[in-house]
Amino acid sequence: MTAVQDHETDFARPWAPHRLRIYTGTALFVLGMFLLLTIAIGLRIIPASFRVDVIANMIFGIPVMLLPFVILWAAPGEHRGRLDRAAELTLFYIPFTAASQIGYELMFLIGQPLGWWAPTDDPGWKWLWWQYGLADTRYVSGNPWVFALEVVGVSTGITVFVMWTKLLRSTLPLESRIRCLWVVLVGISMLMSSTAVYFLSELGAGFADIGQDSWGFWFKFIGENVPFIVLPPLVIYATYLQIDHLTRQAGARDAD
Repeated sequence: MTAVQDHETDFARPWAPHRLRIYTGTALFVLGMFLLLTIAIGLRIIPASFRVDVIANMIFGIPVMLLPFVILWAAPGEHRGRLDRAAELTLFYIPFTAASQIGYELMFLIGQPLGWWAPTDDPGWKWLWWQYGLADTRYVSGNPWVFALEVVGVSTGITVFVMWTKLLRSTLPLESRIRCLWVVLVGISMLMSSTAVYFLSELGAGFADIGQDSWGFWFKFIGENVPFIVLPPLVIYATYLQIDHLTRQAGARDAD
């Protein structure tokens, strides 16, 4: 009889090349759009108008909202188990959410004591953050709830990003990978709780702080945040699956 080998999950490189190219390409595209708009509006080449707001958010917002679906696209002949998908979802989501926390929340957090978010029609290089403040005015009004969420989001985002850089190492010892995954599980749980507070606090206020009418509410406040509502519970479960598997593996190894 021919022995059948169990499939070994590569916890540091669980993705197929075509998915990695899409992840990387989308990240570079969105970053390029951010930089282009920041420079163009900062130099007054492009006006900080509502039309630019809509077009720009459609261009870089829709790819970000659709990107998580790429995880479902298997290559021809690719056989992925539950652990493979769990590892890929975790390694995909960590930089996805960390970029939001560090790139968006950090600027709002720094700008509050420096007075960057005073009302203006000419935001200059601050347009990227200013335009979201038009949809959720709590970010530019010194709201204490949002300030607290910014502190939690930034510190947690930096923490899980550091863990991500470690999880990408193929040579990471088993025990170290388990510890990093525990930190990720706690961090994503904190961010999920913060997201719940973010939405529920505004629900309690009757959405009084949401501007730009239906565009601000449905596309910016709801649409652009859908991945951060839907994915965290899945990522927490995916992280649990990896911790459970690796802990059992470590126990069996120590028993030998």
